[in-house]
Amino acid sequence: MKTFPFIYNEPKEFLAFLQLKDWADFLLGEINPRLSVTTIKAKVVEVRQETADAKTIVLKPNWLWKGFVSGQHVPVTLEIAGRRVTRFYSLSSAPNSKYISITVKRQSGGLVSNFINQNIKKGDLLELGEASGEFVLPKTLPSKFLFLAGGSGITPIHSILKQLQSMKFNGKATLLYFVRSFEDIILRSSLEQIAKETGWLEIRYIFSDVPKEGYDSGFLTKEILEKYTDDLKTYSVYVCGPGPMQTKALSLLKGNNVKSELFLLPGQSSLKVKKTGTVDVFLSLSHKTIQVKGERSLLEELEDQGIYPQSGCRMGICHTCVCKKSAGSVTDLSKGEVSGLGEQNIQICISRAESNLELEL
Repeated sequence: MKTFPFIYNEPKEFLAFLQLKDWADFLLGEINPRLSVTTIKAKVVEVRQETADAKTIVLKPNWLWKGFVSGQHVPVTLEIAGRRVTRFYSLSSAPNSKYISITVKRQSGGLVSNFINQNIKKGDLLELGEASGEFVLPKTLPSKFLFLAGGSGITPIHSILKQLQSMKFNGKATLLYFVRSFEDIILRSSLEQIAKETGWLEIRYIFSDVPKEGYDSGFLTKEILEKYTDDLKTYSVYVCGPGPMQTKALSLLKGNNVKSELFLLPGQSSLKVKKTGTVDVFLSLSHKTIQVKGERSLLEELEDQGIYPQSGCRMGICHTCVCKKSAGSVTDLSKGEVSGLGEQNIQICISRAESNLELEL
Protein backbone atom coordinates (compact mmCIF):
# COMPACT_ATOMS: atom_id res chain seq x y z
CA MET A 1 0.00 0.00 0.00
CA LYS A 2 1.50 3.30 -1.12
CA THR A 3 1.17 5.63 1.82
CA PHE A 4 4.50 7.44 1.93
CA PRO A 5 6.03 9.39 -0.95
CA PHE A 6 9.62 8.23 -0.53
CA ILE A 7 8.81 4.68 -1.58
CA TYR A 8 8.44 5.93 -5.16
CA ASN A 9 11.50 5.36 -7.32
CA GLU A 10 10.33 7.30 -10.35
CA PRO A 11 10.14 11.14 -10.19
CA LYS A 12 6.84 11.19 -12.10
CA GLU A 13 5.30 8.83 -9.52
CA PHE A 14 6.48 11.07 -6.71
CA LEU A 15 5.00 14.17 -8.38
CA ALA A 16 1.73 12.36 -9.03
CA PHE A 17 1.52 11.43 -5.36
CA LEU A 18 2.12 15.01 -4.30
CA GLN A 19 -0.73 16.36 -6.46
CA LEU A 20 0.85 19.80 -6.26
CA LYS A 21 -2.18 21.73 -7.44
CA ASP A 22 -4.36 20.17 -4.75
CA TRP A 23 -1.79 21.01 -2.09
CA ALA A 24 -1.51 24.56 -3.43
CA ASP A 25 -5.29 24.94 -3.36
CA PHE A 26 -5.39 23.68 0.23
CA LEU A 27 -2.64 26.03 1.41
CA LEU A 28 -4.04 29.04 -0.44
CA GLY A 29 -7.49 28.30 0.95
CA GLU A 30 -6.07 28.45 4.46
CA ILE A 31 -4.77 31.95 3.68
CA ASN A 32 -7.84 33.20 1.82
CA PRO A 33 -10.79 30.93 0.86
CA ARG A 34 -11.17 32.75 -2.48
CA LEU A 35 -7.62 31.86 -3.57
CA SER A 36 -7.14 28.85 -5.85
CA VAL A 37 -4.95 27.65 -8.70
CA THR A 38 -7.59 25.33 -10.15
CA THR A 39 -11.09 26.62 -9.35
CA ILE A 40 -12.98 29.83 -10.05
CA LYS A 41 -14.21 30.91 -6.63
CA ALA A 42 -16.39 33.96 -6.21
CA LYS A 43 -17.18 35.84 -3.01
CA VAL A 44 -20.70 37.12 -2.50
CA VAL A 45 -20.35 40.87 -2.00
CA GLU A 46 -24.05 41.77 -2.06
CA VAL A 47 -27.47 40.12 -2.15
CA ARG A 48 -30.33 42.21 -3.56
CA GLN A 49 -34.01 41.29 -3.27
CA GLU A 50 -35.58 41.83 -6.71
CA THR A 51 -39.04 40.38 -6.08
CA ALA A 52 -40.60 38.20 -3.40
CA ASP A 53 -39.06 35.12 -5.06
CA ALA A 54 -35.98 36.41 -6.89
CA LYS A 55 -32.60 37.71 -5.74
CA THR A 56 -29.55 39.14 -7.46
CA ILE A 57 -26.28 37.69 -6.18
CA VAL A 58 -23.34 40.04 -6.76
CA LEU A 59 -20.02 38.18 -6.99
CA LYS A 60 -16.31 39.00 -6.90
CA PRO A 61 -14.53 36.12 -8.70
CA ASN A 62 -10.86 35.26 -8.24
CA TRP A 63 -8.11 35.69 -10.81
CA LEU A 64 -9.07 32.56 -12.77
CA TRP A 65 -12.26 34.19 -14.07
CA LYS A 66 -11.84 34.90 -17.79
CA GLY A 67 -14.82 37.19 -18.23
CA PHE A 68 -17.95 36.77 -20.31
CA VAL A 69 -20.04 38.18 -23.12
CA SER A 70 -23.48 39.64 -22.39
CA GLY A 71 -26.16 36.99 -22.82
CA GLN A 72 -24.00 34.07 -21.70
CA HIS A 73 -24.62 31.75 -18.75
CA VAL A 74 -22.29 30.35 -16.11
CA PRO A 75 -22.25 27.06 -14.16
CA VAL A 76 -22.63 27.59 -10.41
CA THR A 77 -21.63 24.73 -8.10
CA LEU A 78 -22.41 24.46 -4.41
CA GLU A 79 -22.86 21.77 -1.80
CA ILE A 80 -26.35 20.94 -0.61
CA ALA A 81 -26.96 18.23 1.99
CA GLY A 82 -23.50 16.81 1.37
CA ARG A 83 -23.87 16.60 -2.42
CA ARG A 84 -22.20 18.86 -4.97
CA VAL A 85 -24.74 20.19 -7.43
CA THR A 86 -24.35 22.44 -10.45
CA ARG A 87 -26.84 24.65 -12.21
CA PHE A 88 -26.43 27.18 -15.02
CA TYR A 89 -27.55 30.79 -14.56
CA SER A 90 -27.46 33.68 -17.01
CA LEU A 91 -25.26 36.58 -15.97
CA SER A 92 -27.44 39.64 -15.41
CA SER A 93 -24.59 42.17 -15.20
CA ALA A 94 -22.64 43.79 -18.02
CA PRO A 95 -19.06 42.68 -18.85
CA ASN A 96 -17.67 46.10 -17.91
CA SER A 97 -19.18 46.05 -14.41
CA LYS A 98 -16.88 45.98 -11.39
CA TYR A 99 -18.46 42.73 -10.23
CA ILE A 100 -20.52 40.03 -11.92
CA SER A 101 -24.02 39.04 -10.93
CA ILE A 102 -26.60 36.32 -11.40
CA THR A 103 -30.30 36.80 -10.74
CA VAL A 104 -32.00 33.68 -9.44
CA LYS A 105 -35.75 33.12 -9.26
CA ARG A 106 -37.19 30.40 -7.05
CA GLN A 107 -38.62 27.49 -9.04
CA SER A 108 -41.18 25.03 -7.75
CA GLY A 109 -39.14 22.02 -6.69
CA GLY A 110 -35.93 23.78 -7.66
CA LEU A 111 -33.24 22.45 -5.34
CA VAL A 112 -30.57 25.03 -6.17
CA SER A 113 -32.73 28.08 -6.88
CA ASN A 114 -34.51 27.66 -3.55
CA PHE A 115 -31.25 27.04 -1.69
CA ILE A 116 -29.68 30.19 -3.15
CA ASN A 117 -32.69 32.33 -2.27
CA GLN A 118 -32.96 30.93 1.26
CA ASN A 119 -29.32 30.55 2.29
CA ILE A 120 -26.78 32.51 0.26
CA LYS A 121 -25.58 35.63 2.05
CA LYS A 122 -22.84 38.24 1.84
CA GLY A 123 -19.42 36.72 2.46
CA ASP A 124 -20.29 33.25 1.14
CA LEU A 125 -18.23 31.58 -1.60
CA LEU A 126 -19.62 30.05 -4.78
CA GLU A 127 -17.74 27.93 -7.29
CA LEU A 128 -18.10 28.99 -10.92
CA GLY A 129 -17.18 27.51 -14.27
CA GLU A 130 -16.40 29.37 -17.47
CA ALA A 131 -19.15 31.37 -19.15
CA SER A 132 -20.60 30.02 -22.38
CA GLY A 133 -23.56 30.41 -24.72
CA GLU A 134 -24.45 31.89 -28.11
CA PHE A 135 -27.30 34.17 -26.98
CA VAL A 136 -25.10 37.19 -27.65
CA LEU A 137 -24.95 40.32 -29.78
CA PRO A 138 -23.64 40.10 -33.36
CA LYS A 139 -20.39 41.82 -34.33
CA THR A 140 -22.32 44.30 -36.47
CA LEU A 141 -25.29 45.76 -34.62
CA PRO A 142 -28.65 46.04 -36.39
CA SER A 143 -30.54 49.31 -36.18
CA LYS A 144 -33.60 47.80 -34.47
CA PHE A 145 -33.95 45.18 -31.72
CA LEU A 146 -37.02 43.43 -30.37
CA PHE A 147 -36.47 41.66 -27.04
CA LEU A 148 -39.10 39.17 -25.84
CA ALA A 149 -38.65 38.08 -22.23
CA GLY A 150 -40.74 35.81 -20.03
CA GLY A 151 -40.28 35.64 -16.24
CA SER A 152 -36.63 35.04 -15.31
CA GLY A 153 -35.75 35.07 -19.02
CA ILE A 154 -35.16 38.79 -18.52
CA THR A 155 -31.73 38.17 -16.95
CA PRO A 156 -29.57 37.69 -20.10
CA ILE A 157 -31.58 40.36 -21.90
CA HIS A 158 -30.85 42.81 -19.07
CA SER A 159 -27.15 42.08 -19.51
CA ILE A 160 -27.41 42.69 -23.27
CA LEU A 161 -29.24 45.98 -22.72
CA LYS A 162 -26.52 47.09 -20.29
CA GLN A 163 -23.90 46.26 -22.91
CA LEU A 164 -25.76 48.19 -25.59
CA GLN A 165 -25.86 51.13 -23.20
CA SER A 166 -22.10 50.96 -22.64
CA MET A 167 -21.56 50.75 -26.43
CA LYS A 168 -23.63 53.94 -26.83
CA PHE A 169 -26.06 52.20 -29.17
CA ASN A 170 -28.09 54.78 -31.06
CA GLY A 171 -30.72 52.66 -32.78
CA LYS A 172 -34.07 51.47 -31.46
CA ALA A 173 -34.91 48.67 -29.00
CA THR A 174 -38.29 47.44 -27.79
CA LEU A 175 -38.64 45.12 -24.79
CA LEU A 176 -41.86 43.15 -24.37
CA TYR A 177 -41.65 41.57 -20.93
CA PHE A 178 -44.29 38.90 -20.18
CA VAL A 179 -44.67 38.37 -16.46
CA ARG A 180 -47.38 37.21 -14.08
CA SER A 181 -47.96 40.50 -12.26
CA PHE A 182 -46.45 43.92 -11.66
CA GLU A 183 -44.91 42.64 -8.42
CA ASP A 184 -43.12 39.86 -10.35
CA ILE A 185 -41.12 42.19 -12.61
CA ILE A 186 -37.45 41.28 -12.11
CA LEU A 187 -34.77 44.02 -12.38
CA ARG A 188 -37.48 46.66 -12.94
CA SER A 189 -35.61 49.64 -11.51
CA SER A 190 -32.50 48.87 -13.55
CA LEU A 191 -34.46 48.33 -16.76
CA GLU A 192 -36.30 51.59 -16.34
CA GLN A 193 -33.07 53.40 -15.54
CA ILE A 194 -31.57 52.15 -18.82
CA ALA A 195 -34.65 53.41 -20.69
CA LYS A 196 -34.46 56.78 -18.96
CA GLU A 197 -30.74 57.29 -19.58
CA THR A 198 -30.62 56.12 -23.20
CA GLY A 199 -33.84 57.18 -24.86
CA TRP A 200 -33.70 54.31 -27.37
CA LEU A 201 -35.32 51.64 -25.17
CA GLU A 202 -39.10 51.23 -24.99
CA ILE A 203 -40.37 48.83 -22.30
CA ARG A 204 -43.81 47.22 -22.32
CA TYR A 205 -44.92 44.93 -19.50
CA ILE A 206 -47.62 42.36 -20.32
CA PHE A 207 -49.25 40.63 -17.33
CA SER A 208 -50.53 37.07 -17.70
CA ASP A 209 -52.16 36.47 -14.29
CA VAL A 210 -52.98 39.78 -12.57
CA PRO A 211 -54.18 42.56 -14.90
CA LYS A 212 -53.18 46.15 -14.17
CA GLU A 213 -54.85 49.25 -15.52
CA GLY A 214 -52.86 50.88 -18.30
CA TYR A 215 -51.01 47.68 -19.23
CA ASP A 216 -51.65 44.85 -21.67
CA SER A 217 -52.73 41.47 -20.34
CA GLY A 218 -52.42 37.96 -21.69
CA PHE A 219 -49.76 36.10 -23.64
CA LEU A 220 -47.68 36.57 -26.77
CA THR A 221 -49.78 37.09 -29.89
CA LYS A 222 -49.29 38.46 -33.38
CA GLU A 223 -51.44 41.45 -32.40
CA ILE A 224 -49.13 42.30 -29.47
CA LEU A 225 -46.07 42.08 -31.73
CA GLU A 226 -47.60 44.32 -34.39
CA LYS A 227 -48.90 46.79 -31.78
CA TYR A 228 -45.40 47.65 -30.58
CA THR A 229 -43.34 47.38 -33.79
CA ASP A 230 -43.55 49.62 -36.83
CA ASP A 231 -42.35 46.99 -39.33
CA LEU A 232 -41.87 43.62 -37.63
CA LYS A 233 -39.74 42.07 -40.40
CA THR A 234 -37.05 44.73 -39.93
CA TYR A 235 -36.27 43.81 -36.29
CA SER A 236 -33.51 41.57 -35.00
CA VAL A 237 -35.26 39.51 -32.31
CA TYR A 238 -33.98 38.02 -29.05
CA VAL A 239 -36.28 35.61 -27.18
CA CYS A 240 -35.72 34.19 -23.70
CA GLY A 241 -38.35 32.66 -21.47
CA PRO A 242 -40.34 29.49 -20.80
CA GLY A 243 -40.48 26.88 -23.55
CA PRO A 244 -44.14 27.46 -24.61
CA MET A 245 -43.54 31.20 -25.01
CA GLN A 246 -40.43 30.66 -27.09
CA THR A 247 -42.15 28.09 -29.29
CA LYS A 248 -44.97 30.57 -29.92
CA ALA A 249 -42.49 33.37 -30.66
CA LEU A 250 -40.59 31.28 -33.20
CA SER A 251 -43.82 30.39 -34.99
CA LEU A 252 -44.86 34.06 -35.19
CA LEU A 253 -41.46 35.35 -36.27
CA LYS A 254 -40.66 33.20 -39.27
CA GLY A 255 -38.60 35.32 -41.63
CA ASN A 256 -37.03 37.39 -38.83
CA ASN A 257 -33.46 37.08 -37.58
CA VAL A 258 -34.20 35.39 -34.23
CA LYS A 259 -31.82 34.46 -31.41
CA SER A 260 -33.38 31.99 -29.00
CA GLU A 261 -32.29 29.43 -26.44
CA LEU A 262 -35.23 27.07 -26.22
CA PHE A 263 -35.15 25.41 -22.82
CA LEU A 264 -37.38 23.98 -20.13
CA LEU A 265 -37.45 25.43 -16.67
CA PRO A 266 -36.92 23.04 -13.78
CA GLY A 267 -40.26 21.41 -13.02
CA GLN A 268 -41.47 21.84 -16.61
CA SER A 269 -39.49 18.88 -17.93
CA SER A 270 -42.17 16.50 -16.73
CA LEU A 271 -45.04 16.56 -19.16
CA LYS A 272 -48.35 15.42 -17.70
CA VAL A 273 -48.02 11.80 -18.80
CA LYS A 274 -49.44 8.89 -16.85
CA LYS A 275 -48.28 5.46 -17.94
CA THR A 276 -48.87 1.94 -16.76
CA GLY A 277 -46.02 -0.47 -16.15
CA THR A 278 -42.31 0.26 -16.43
CA VAL A 279 -39.50 0.12 -18.97
CA ASP A 280 -36.05 -1.34 -18.45
CA VAL A 281 -33.01 0.93 -18.68
CA PHE A 282 -29.70 -0.90 -18.98
CA LEU A 283 -26.74 1.24 -17.85
CA SER A 284 -23.92 -0.33 -19.83
CA LEU A 285 -20.99 1.28 -18.00
CA SER A 286 -22.44 0.39 -14.59
CA HIS A 287 -23.61 -3.08 -15.68
CA LYS A 288 -26.92 -2.37 -14.02
CA THR A 289 -30.56 -2.54 -15.13
CA ILE A 290 -33.22 -0.39 -13.50
CA GLN A 291 -36.90 0.16 -14.10
CA VAL A 292 -38.43 3.58 -14.75
CA LYS A 293 -42.02 4.64 -15.38
CA GLY A 294 -41.31 6.90 -18.35
CA GLU A 295 -43.45 9.66 -16.83
CA ARG A 296 -40.65 12.20 -16.24
CA SER A 297 -37.19 12.97 -17.55
CA LEU A 298 -34.60 10.20 -17.39
CA LEU A 299 -32.43 12.38 -15.16
CA GLU A 300 -35.20 12.77 -12.58
CA GLU A 301 -36.13 9.09 -12.64
CA LEU A 302 -32.49 8.03 -12.29
CA GLU A 303 -32.02 10.38 -9.34
CA ASP A 304 -35.13 8.92 -7.70
CA GLN A 305 -33.23 5.63 -7.56
CA GLY A 306 -30.06 7.12 -6.10
CA ILE A 307 -28.21 7.36 -9.41
CA TYR A 308 -26.75 10.81 -10.05
CA PRO A 309 -25.32 11.20 -13.57
CA GLN A 310 -23.29 14.28 -14.37
CA SER A 311 -25.68 17.15 -15.06
CA GLY A 312 -25.78 20.90 -15.07
CA CYS A 313 -28.60 23.20 -16.13
CA ARG A 314 -31.39 20.57 -16.23
CA MET A 315 -32.94 22.69 -18.98
CA GLY A 316 -31.38 21.32 -22.15
CA ILE A 317 -28.89 24.19 -22.48
CA CYS A 318 -25.49 23.09 -21.23
CA HIS A 319 -25.26 19.54 -22.68
CA THR A 320 -23.43 18.35 -19.53
CA CYS A 321 -25.77 15.35 -19.27
CA VAL A 322 -25.36 14.14 -22.85
CA CYS A 323 -24.91 10.38 -23.11
CA LYS A 324 -25.10 7.76 -25.84
CA LYS A 325 -28.35 5.87 -26.30
CA SER A 326 -27.44 2.54 -27.87
CA ALA A 327 -30.95 1.11 -28.08
CA GLY A 328 -34.56 2.12 -27.52
CA SER A 329 -36.48 5.35 -28.05
CA VAL A 330 -37.06 8.51 -26.01
CA THR A 331 -39.20 11.63 -26.27
CA ASP A 332 -37.35 14.96 -26.49
CA LEU A 333 -39.36 17.03 -23.98
CA SER A 334 -38.23 20.35 -25.48
CA LYS A 335 -39.72 19.45 -28.87
CA GLY A 336 -42.20 16.69 -28.15
CA GLU A 337 -40.49 14.49 -30.74
CA VAL A 338 -39.91 10.75 -30.35
CA SER A 339 -36.46 9.53 -31.35
CA GLY A 340 -35.72 6.54 -33.52
CA LEU A 341 -34.60 3.19 -32.14
CA GLY A 342 -30.99 3.52 -33.34
CA GLU A 343 -27.89 4.93 -31.70
CA GLN A 344 -27.74 8.64 -30.90
CA ASN A 345 -26.58 11.07 -28.23
CA ILE A 346 -29.35 12.35 -25.99
CA GLN A 347 -29.68 14.86 -23.16
CA ILE A 348 -31.14 12.89 -20.29
CA CYS A 349 -32.48 16.03 -18.55
CA ILE A 350 -34.97 16.57 -21.39
CA SER A 351 -35.49 12.97 -22.53
CA ARG A 352 -38.27 10.66 -21.34
CA ALA A 353 -38.13 6.89 -21.83
CA GLU A 354 -40.60 5.49 -24.36
CA SER A 355 -39.27 1.93 -24.57
CA ASN A 356 -36.59 -0.28 -23.07
CA LEU A 357 -33.25 1.58 -23.30
CA GLU A 358 -29.54 1.00 -23.24
CA LEU A 359 -27.54 4.04 -22.08
CA GLU A 360 -23.79 4.51 -21.72
CA LEU A 361 -23.96 5.45 -18.03
